[in-house]
Amino acid sequence: MVLLLTTCAQGSKTSKAKIDNQVSANKTSKENLGIQEVERKLVKPPSTQDSAKQGIVLPEVKPLELEGTLAISGTQVVLPISQAIAQRFIQDGYPNKIDLAGIDTQVGFKLFCEGKKVDIVNAVRPITSQESAACAKSGVEPIGFQIATDAVTIVVSSQNNFVPKNLTRDEIAKVFTVEKWSDVNPKWPTEVIKRIVPAEFGTVGSVDLFAQAIFKGNVSLLINAPNTMAYEFVEQLHSEALVNPYMVGFLEYSSYKQNRDKLKAIAIDGVAPDQSAYPLIRPLYIYADAKAIWKRTEVEGFVNYYLTYVNEEIYTLGYFPVKPTVLDESKTKFLQVKGNKKLLKAANRRN
Repeated sequence: MVLLLTTCAQGSKTSKAKIDNQVSANKTSKENLGIQEVERKLVKPPSTQDSAKQGIVLPEVKPLELEGTLAISGTQVVLPISQAIAQRFIQDGYPNKIDLAGIDTQVGFKLFCEGKKVDIVNAVRPITSQESAACAKSGVEPIGFQIATDAVTIVVSSQNNFVPKNLTRDEIAKVFTVEKWSDVNPKWPTEVIKRIVPAEFGTVGSVDLFAQAIFKGNVSLLINAPNTMAYEFVEQLHSEALVNPYMVGFLEYSSYKQNRDKLKAIAIDGVAPDQSAYPLIRPLYIYADAKAIWKRTEVEGFVNYYLTYVNEEIYTLGYFPVKPTVLDESKTKFLQVKGNKKLLKAANRRN
């Protein structure tokens, strides 16, 4: 099942560009799920010069002057950030179309490295050596930029009135392996635990991060536990929370924040998901092709714009900013790649 949402840029007098949002699906396991897409409001916060100019200041981008279309694919986790940046890019004058697809990191890299017209990959992890090798065969030079941080958040239904807001790692390990809630704590109900976890085994995503922190890396303890369901769309977890007070699962913090009426977050050893010491924090990235940055002004301009304004967008979406030094590292990397553009032009003139 493919859900296509097309929205015209609003509030822009100069641009007729469109954003096409696609949630792509695996034909065998997803097409009959009947999951409806949940629209995310793209809120453009008031722009402040201070937030835009912290650390390294990138060159100004004029979206109206850029040509060509853009295609963004990869994980659904980063998709809301890229949607917000794309919307802002269009509001600032970008005159062409931006296609956004929410699939997963692994598929995004596959399309990108095979040269399937994907310009930007949204990723929850660095590119692997195997993926880099596939890119090299296609002449693609992947460059990663860390743009935000996400917290994999353990949740129960808001109807759950017996699990406290904090559990130890040992208690969490039991919650995700034993059969009944009373097996974790004899004071809790003798009801079966329904576990809802992401279907991303082996892709170094939230499942692997959770297993590393709770099961010392043993993913099989989690995915082979009884009464465990893997969700393809996070809305499945939301729906289960509405009808089953005995469910437990995990998802990205931004999705929890947008659904706090359905879910209750669980702290780990007294550390909440919005605290820096939380053990299930992961970096988020976008990837682009260095050659595309050199040769295509729309790719160069979009990456530049993304790194300039990402911190202004993520707060309203439920993500966390990277440290200023980390964002500066991404900006420095971009400037280094952009600098090669001058060398390329010089080489072309000599030839």
